[in-house]
Amino acid sequence: MNKDPGIAGRTQIVGPDGLRRRLLSLAGAGAGALGTGVWPAANAQGPARLRYGGDSAYAPVESLDAQGRPQGFQIELLEQLADVMGVPIDIELKPWADTEEAFRQGRLDLIAMIDTPARRQWALFTHGHAAPALALYHLAQGTEPQGLAALAGLRVAVLSSEAMRETLATALVGIPATFLRHADAEQALQAVRDGRADVALLPRAFGDAVLASGRAPDMHTGRQSLRLQSYALAVAPGNEALRARLQQGLDELERSGRLEALRSKWLVSRNELAERIEQERRLDRQRAWTWGLAAASGAALLAMGWLLRQRSQRIAAERQQRRAAEELLERAFTQNPDPMIIVERGSAKVKDANLAAQQLLARPGGDSLVGRSLRELAQHIDAEALQSLTLALEQDGSLCGSPLRVRRHDGSERHCLVTAAPLAIGDATQVFCVVRDITDQLAADSGLRGAYDSLAAELEQLRRDAEAARSAQGQAEGLLQEFTRGIAHDLRTPLNALQGFSGLLSDRLRAGHLHEALTYSEHIERAAQRMNAMIGALSRLAQVAHQPLQRQTVPMQRLAEETWTLLTAARPTPAVEFRLDGLPSAEADPDLAMQVWQNLLENAWKYSSKGPAPKVRVDSHRDGWRTWYRITDNGAGFDMARAKQLFKPFQRLHAGSEFEGTGVGLSMVRRIMDHHGGEVRLRSAPGVGTVAEFSFDAAP
Repeated sequence: MNKDPGIAGRTQIVGPDGLRRRLLSLAGAGAGALGTGVWPAANAQGPARLRYGGDSAYAPVESLDAQGRPQGFQIELLEQLADVMGVPIDIELKPWADTEEAFRQGRLDLIAMIDTPARRQWALFTHGHAAPALALYHLAQGTEPQGLAALAGLRVAVLSSEAMRETLATALVGIPATFLRHADAEQALQAVRDGRADVALLPRAFGDAVLASGRAPDMHTGRQSLRLQSYALAVAPGNEALRARLQQGLDELERSGRLEALRSKWLVSRNELAERIEQERRLDRQRAWTWGLAAASGAALLAMGWLLRQRSQRIAAERQQRRAAEELLERAFTQNPDPMIIVERGSAKVKDANLAAQQLLARPGGDSLVGRSLRELAQHIDAEALQSLTLALEQDGSLCGSPLRVRRHDGSERHCLVTAAPLAIGDATQVFCVVRDITDQLAADSGLRGAYDSLAAELEQLRRDAEAARSAQGQAEGLLQEFTRGIAHDLRTPLNALQGFSGLLSDRLRAGHLHEALTYSEHIERAAQRMNAMIGALSRLAQVAHQPLQRQTVPMQRLAEETWTLLTAARPTPAVEFRLDGLPSAEADPDLAMQVWQNLLENAWKYSSKGPAPKVRVDSHRDGWRTWYRITDNGAGFDMARAKQLFKPFQRLHAGSEFEGTGVGLSMVRRIMDHHGGEVRLRSAPGVGTVAEFSFDAAP
């Protein structure tokens, strides 16, 4: 098992006798102890020693050379750290899994690894002292990505280590790329070679080792070194004294420049080293040019120096003023007599609150508002009032003196005015609120009290209007569902006709009866045309509030006849006697009129087909100046006392086991007739039959 990317250790080399020596346990205060933490105590044979464990294959950070001796950045760092601390450090490099297990079991005093939240559960870290280099590996003939931003939209192979998981969740969380995890660097590079990934993002310690071994000959290393992880020493939890002593030693090495020298020696890549050398050369040329320029224009440089000094003094003064302003703003918030709170927009969580806000609610001193959602403060702020304020803020963009009643911790009520406005802090939007308690002023001024009550009534009306809007939206969604089911109901008849005629067409073609087959194909074409017309009509009906009717002269005789033909083609049995008298034309939308015939004739056939001698008759009559079209059947009928339910969606008067259907046909007929300004009516008696009449003419 490989060590996580960038993990390193601190070592001072000792012989086999030193490695086998049994060290004293880490308990109590000893030589060099700091504070009250744990420190390895001195024994009778000599001073205390520290046991360090590292990774045997993690070059250039730490590894074993060909003779099995430790080498690398961490090894030399531990040698210098031992000199600074005055404590010998024994080192032992093994596979990382063995080293981690030994540390967890207390057989090692310190290790080094990437600092992650998960590892803080079982290790105490110093400050990070190095940033391991990661690189982007790509195919030799491919294009090298220039930085992390170039990874957007790419498939990136990475290691499945804990350190890389933490890096993905922090430094790379905003990169819109697909990260594919692999067990080791060789598998990640192979994924790029096979085309399963576009590039690989790997620690150089692992990726460069695979390339050096020749196992990935067609891969190249990117020129950039990415520093995304923090690398630190770690000791056992609770050993604060040792952690503090190690940190003190690291700080001393940092101040002296020795730690930076080790980083340059071991952790800087060849490309970075070449760039640094080139930078130094440019600096040398720049210095030479500067000296030449200084010789020619000394007075100008002196003047520039004076200007720079003046500018530095001005910048220092501005910084001091800014710090003073920030401190003044902080005092203005925390010590302001008016309650102030900062609320996160969306979650309504309190991000900050001053002392006056705590005192307004009379909450106990230890019960802070910060971190709580306003919805959790129901004992102080009514939920409906909070909703009204939220709606007003969303509608107007800010609040200016909105009334609010606040209940204190002891149950008493205070009348307040709330002023609020959005406030951008970083990438998040907060709401800055100022609450002014006017309870005493209201008691003393009746005019102010009236204005306050009026504002409260307006806020309550806003909340009721919002609730009404939500209710109307729910009703509209219900109508949409009803309309969708109606479409499915009305399209079923021509679909059944298509299915029936297609079966007959197939039979006639196999039998060689081409003339009959042609007739059935014409029926199929008409059924398809009807479906297309119905879809268009239903779409227009859904937009009745926006589109006028397409009224024209409709031949009702032909429309009723074609509808019956399509209906009986899908249901050839039982045979129903059909009589069609002469019908006058009507002024209506032809496609919607066709749906009326389809629904009413289908009902007449359905409810009469189970009788001994089913009959359906279609005729018309005039009532004053209105023309009524009538459909009469001798079917099952229904009780007129329940007739009002017929025109409601999905309301039926017969069980589904007796007659199939969804109960939306008559509802659709009523909507069509209402759209025309006409009327539809039914008369019926159980066991006798039903008479359905409709007129497209408006009532006088």
